[in-house]
Amino acid sequence: MQVEFLGTAGYHPNETRHTSCVYLPNAAPGHAFALDAGTGFFRLIGRRLPPQLHIFLSHAHLDHVAGLTYLLDVLLNQQSQVTVYGTPQCLDTIASCLFDSPLFPLPFEHRRCPIEPGDCLAVGGVQVSTFPLTHPGGSLAYRFDWPHRSLAYVTDTAGDGRYIDFIRDVALLIHERNFSDDLHELAKLSGHCTSADVVRVAVAANVRRLAITHFNPLTSIDPLEEDSLRSQYPTVISALDGLTLEF
Repeated sequence: MQVEFLGTAGYHPNETRHTSCVYLPNAAPGHAFALDAGTGFFRLIGRRLPPQLHIFLSHAHLDHVAGLTYLLDVLLNQQSQVTVYGTPQCLDTIASCLFDSPLFPLPFEHRRCPIEPGDCLAVGGVQVSTFPLTHPGGSLAYRFDWPHRSLAYVTDTAGDGRYIDFIRDVALLIHERNFSDDLHELAKLSGHCTSADVVRVAVAANVRRLAITHFNPLTSIDPLEEDSLRSQYPTVISALDGLTLEF
């Protein structure tokens, strides 16, 4: 199973990173999954898409949804059907605010699938579960379970650990790490995680592999170097735009 990081910054892009988007091109036969649709979503333009593209939104902040306005180009000369998943509030905000004149000239006409925190559904034969996160305005964690592998996507959360059981024993945890440990007060105020938060959660949940993403765009320092993350969690991976993982 392939995971591609199309955008790994939080808040806004910088010279090397676009905002949040993770892509699973072969999530199931005929199905691709996109986890959030920040500005990194533009990297799907020109890619051959499968018949079904499923977009799972954590929440409606712009660094996670702005790329939905690129769907006109992403779907150019494609036959894919798009389904967008998120809380009712998130989907309503996108339809009534992001896709509304004068901000954007066309309405949102793709299929919407509202989900509530705690919902579980099957998409292309993959079990998809959700969990509410602590973040201003709310956010959803997602867990994807195949017969012999699992993935959890946790972004924009205060890292309070309420979701540890939800992500327990996953093969791959993709987790935000917006701030270094010395900015823990700012992390707490903004509802984001530091290195220490991520390590604590990953160890407690016994995840097999950890990839961190959603980085502070104002720093060019490798997050693994800022807080000695690798010594604390030897298998951790610091995602870059364009990185592809097999799990």
